Amino acid sequence: MTNTEILEKVIAVVKKTMETDNVTADTLMQDDLHIESVDFYTLLGDLERTFRIKIAERILAQVETVQDIADEVEKILNK
Repeated sequence: MTNTEILEKVIAVVKKTMETDNVTADTLMQDDLHIESVDFYTLLGDLERTFRIKIAERILAQVETVQDIADEVEKILNK
């Protein structure tokens, strides 16, 4: 899976989970989506099911944008 395909899938999951159409790679999780910890855990679960991976909770403190999430997913997939 290419990084573009991963990003597109992550964007689709974020749009569905957060119920918004305004999502790009540069979308800020806190400032633009106003994501709360409960929403973030729901999003992580949706991403794990979509990509069939396990995402460590530590990324909660590390990601700022949708692209950051896509990068983390790509790292996991390429292990």
